[in-house]
Amino acid sequence: MAEYLKKVVKQINDFFMSLSIGRRIALIVTGFAITVGIVGMFIWAGQKNFQPIMSNLSPEDSANVIRILRDKGIPFKVDRGGSSIEVPPENMDELRLEIATLGLPESSFVGYEVFDKQSLGTTNFVQMVNRKRALEGELMRTIGAMKGIRKARVHLALPKKSAFIEDQKDATASVLLDLRPGVILEEKQILGIGNLVASAVEGLSAENVVIVNSAGKTLSKNVHDSTVAISANQLDYQRNVEREMEKRVEAILGPIVGEGRVVARVTAEIDFSRSSETQTLYDPDGSAIRSVQKNINAMEGKRPGPYGRPGAASNLPGQPGPETNTISQSTTKNKETVNYEIPKTIKQTTHSVGGVKKLSVAVVVDAKEVKETDKDGKVLSKSALWGPERIKEFESVVSRAVGLDPKRGDILEIKNMEFTRLDFEDAERQIEEAERRTYYKNLMVYILIGLIIAGFFLFVVRPFIKWVTENTIDSVDTFLPQTIEELERMQHGNGLPGLEDVVPDIPERIDPEKVEGEMIKEKVTTLVDANPQKAALILREWVRGESNKDANKDPEAKVE
Repeated sequence: MAEYLKKVVKQINDFFMSLSIGRRIALIVTGFAITVGIVGMFIWAGQKNFQPIMSNLSPEDSANVIRILRDKGIPFKVDRGGSSIEVPPENMDELRLEIATLGLPESSFVGYEVFDKQSLGTTNFVQMVNRKRALEGELMRTIGAMKGIRKARVHLALPKKSAFIEDQKDATASVLLDLRPGVILEEKQILGIGNLVASAVEGLSAENVVIVNSAGKTLSKNVHDSTVAISANQLDYQRNVEREMEKRVEAILGPIVGEGRVVARVTAEIDFSRSSETQTLYDPDGSAIRSVQKNINAMEGKRPGPYGRPGAASNLPGQPGPETNTISQSTTKNKETVNYEIPKTIKQTTHSVGGVKKLSVAVVVDAKEVKETDKDGKVLSKSALWGPERIKEFESVVSRAVGLDPKRGDILEIKNMEFTRLDFEDAERQIEEAERRTYYKNLMVYILIGLIIAGFFLFVVRPFIKWVTENTIDSVDTFLPQTIEELERMQHGNGLPGLEDVVPDIPERIDPEKVEGEMIKEKVTTLVDANPQKAALILREWVRGESNKDANKDPEAKVE
């Protein structure tokens, strides 16, 4: 085997040295280009497709995940400053579950697991600090699990309990929210987060929870002044009423004039006063006797009246006795009291808070599109204002939708104007052109690569193979004998060194007719193998020709 390899190497070396300098350089460049191309193809084919397994990670979580991947020997790529980790797509789901079972990503939040490992010498101060850390960690995990929140930080201020009520301070909390891009929390969500934190901490009220975003803007509306708090709530209520009516107007006119072609603004005066009214109504016509009380007093009597003669003579001695006189008296007294029941109605009315005192509605409607056909038959669209009748119909519909009351002094005004539109068509056209340019660019790159590969094979590989083949043929043609006499002469004269086993022995005397017959036979065999149908037809004609000859000689013979 070693000798064979030496012979091959020697032949290659002799072949290379027999070439000209230009051919040597061409051979070297071609070999180098082919080698580089093959190596590049293997490298490109060996590249792995990475997909993100986790994103938006903190530096601590990224370090923990990378350590796990290194221990398992899994290749990975880190992008975006370490916040995103990419791995091959094989078994990605199982890998995610396995990482999740290890408690990752934990975002460095320590919850109640801080109490899993406690020493016997832990002081009360350490216990209080651990309790505070546990509360903060659990709240951060809970808030961070909400939709739209990337990360949350919670700070609690828990004062010590005092034996005196006047010295006791209220607990406070601060919440920092890191929102995802494009997320805006609603007021209900902010209020829910405040109530969540207040309910999780003992002695903490929702008013003492301050919520801010990553930009430092205060999201919560914690107002300690009750008057200001009431005013803020009233303002929110007024805005909600106005927005609801605006949505009604736009929803009822949108299908008529087109979506985005109507703008409504409502100003509502809300009555937030609290009042209570009591009214008593009497019905004199429906009176009835409730009770009758009668009292009758009759008195009759007699008494002596004045007697004697008038003057001093009656008082003298010796005068006759006085004459008696009796007075009779009779008295009757009747008293009757009648009590009547008069029907009455007592009506108590408490006016609700938040009633609408007055509405002012302003609506702007866009012009309508009218399509016309020009002389060339092209359809053109232009803007036209709505007619007065249609505007009146719009006013009627809007007044019913928002509940306008003329007695209340409500105002409604609808204006028909042509909106200024942004040239979205131009923007879409530019986007399409950019996409088209990108597509053509990629197409040109692929075509160029194809042309380079095709040109490489046409102008480098193919000429090289042809050149090597022609060179080999020429060398073989010049090396081998051209005639049978030459072959016999070289064989008898040992002119073919090393080819004794390859070249067959030729007999000393060769019959030319036999050689010619063998050559014709070989040629016929080749023609029959190449065209079997034509050969069958030729044989058939030959058979028919022989049959016809026999029939001419023997007329009684039948030819089928």
